[in-house]
Amino acid sequence: MLETKTKEHIRRRLSLALPKWGALAGGAAALALAIAFTHQALHFVVVSDTHGGSTRILTASTNVDALLRQSGTPPLGQDDKVVRAPGADGESLQVLRAYTVDVTADGQTRQVVSTGATAGELLAQLGISYDGDDRLSIPADTVVAEGESLTLQRVEYKEYTEDVVVPAELEEIPSSLFYRSPEETMVLQEGSDGLDTVTWREVYLDGQWSGTEEVDRVTQVGMVPNVVKVYGEQAPVSRFVGPEIVDGVPAEGVVETYTGQRSTGYSASRTAKGASGRRLTYGTVAVNPNVIPYGTLLYITSDDGRFVYGYAYAADTGTAMMTGHAFVDLYYQTYEESVESAVIPVTVYVIDDEVAAQYQEENDAIQQELLDAPY
Repeated sequence: MLETKTKEHIRRRLSLALPKWGALAGGAAALALAIAFTHQALHFVVVSDTHGGSTRILTASTNVDALLRQSGTPPLGQDDKVVRAPGADGESLQVLRAYTVDVTADGQTRQVVSTGATAGELLAQLGISYDGDDRLSIPADTVVAEGESLTLQRVEYKEYTEDVVVPAELEEIPSSLFYRSPEETMVLQEGSDGLDTVTWREVYLDGQWSGTEEVDRVTQVGMVPNVVKVYGEQAPVSRFVGPEIVDGVPAEGVVETYTGQRSTGYSASRTAKGASGRRLTYGTVAVNPNVIPYGTLLYITSDDGRFVYGYAYAADTGTAMMTGHAFVDLYYQTYEESVESAVIPVTVYVIDDEVAAQYQEENDAIQQELLDAPY
């Protein structure tokens, strides 16, 4: 058992310690209450500045100046603006710094303060109106950024109409027919000038002429081109098509080849038909139908390759072919061309009917174009 003296000592120590523990307990309670209150008011704010970056702070303040100080953001200038909005994680506070924009219109340049206004808004702020013809250096719905200027140009139009002569164009058709005299040419059609009625529109920017543009054209007299046949190395006389030519020979479909054959040239009226009943055009030739049946697709070139008649259809016959004096007679639409060709030693490639059928539709269209042509 403790002695009486010892018990008394313990009692005194406890009586001295109890007030201190009581004070500590009270302070802890007050601190807890303060933390609880502060926790309720604390929130995140993202402060952004158009002249700088952005900073995220945890604060209990709602005062703009205080928020700027806490985030290290420079204070607001006279014309600066603040835009506050709730965010996904607190609040956003955007500082829009003011700047001046030079606006030029109607011969004057004025300055206007902006914090991110569009071109249209700045003009409205200055009381400047404009219409759809006028031109803005920056689109009306686009923000005029700091450092940019805005220019409005007044646009006026003046229209007038005049008759314009359309010079006859030159259309050259290459052909290997002139391989003996490459400098030779042959006029197939004499051209003539045309006449158009043209409406022009003059453009004036701020009263100064800027340019003239065509807005309408009506043909009064059609232009007729000069059509001239000229020499073209290995250019075929015929426009008909067939298998690709490789080294002067059809790449496929050749079932028979006749080399060193005598060819001649002939012409007839534009409405003439061959013995097969087919209308005669460039690319139709006379043959002995007992050797080469009518309708057969051929490829014809001179033995030396300098003259190329090209793909042709067996469509006609004649005494020379039937008697063997010539193997093939090449058709031309002008007498002069038929004389030019005279007698040429040729190689005739006969194309298989199945291969030829692949090109029939395209060649029929080409023949119709030839029949419709004015020359």
